[in-house]
Amino acid sequence: MTVKELLLKELEDITDPLLVEVLDYLRYLKFRQAEDTDDLREARAALAEAKQEGTISWEDVKAQAGL
Repeated sequence: MTVKELLLKELEDITDPLLVEVLDYLRYLKFRQAEDTDDLREARAALAEAKQEGTISWEDVKAQAGL
């Protein structure tokens, strides 16, 4: 039996209030996965930019920020 089939079987046996909680949690997981994908994409773009343009020292960053 596939995971999807097992989930569907379990869903058949639970109450509506619990179904609402399961739905909310599933939506949360999908949202978090999308956020993780976006974060990874941004990190890769930043790394590519750093490789292309070079980097600056931490001391220079602090000086530019006025720290």
